[in-house]
Amino acid sequence: MYLFEDQKFFLSVLRQTDFIRPDQALPLLRLFDPRKTQGQTEALIRQLRYAGELAFSGQLLCSPEMLKKQPDPEMLEALDILLALSGRRLLEVSRNPPCKLSFLLQRGEDWIDSYAVMIVRQGHEREASLLLNQLAPETTLLLRLDDLGQHGALTVRQSCYFVVRQAGKLRFYKGGEARH
Repeated sequence: MYLFEDQKFFLSVLRQTDFIRPDQALPLLRLFDPRKTQGQTEALIRQLRYAGELAFSGQLLCSPEMLKKQPDPEMLEALDILLALSGRRLLEVSRNPPCKLSFLLQRGEDWIDSYAVMIVRQGHEREASLLLNQLAPETTLLLRLDDLGQHGALTVRQSCYFVVRQAGKLRFYKGGEARH
């Protein structure tokens, strides 16, 4: 089946995240084309479902191969973080352990930003610090914390933002160098 560019884009992200919530579909497609509408998004999902490229697993979108698998809530959260950085064009998304999700966003004509999302659970800050210091220094880290107080237990040597969900919304706090 012939796929349009926006369909290829959507499926390329889905291959990395395994699952996408329906409310993430429009913001995701707007990273490809800012003019996308809800109606166009629904049509794209319908077309991909009819083509056998997309399925519903409960309330989540996935590829047919993932129907029997369990979704990773941390990956859905990492996708929420990516989508919160709207207004830029998503060039690439990948899994890059130890980070949950890595991606490149185009900012302007000649500038590309590299980001990596890492979920840091309370009590695992030391392990996370060791892993973070192995990452490329040009990557901006987006560290999803259970609680903002965790930032003091992290040692990060590169540009980072601490991300905390407060009152149902993601909040970004500029990091820098956090020390014990």
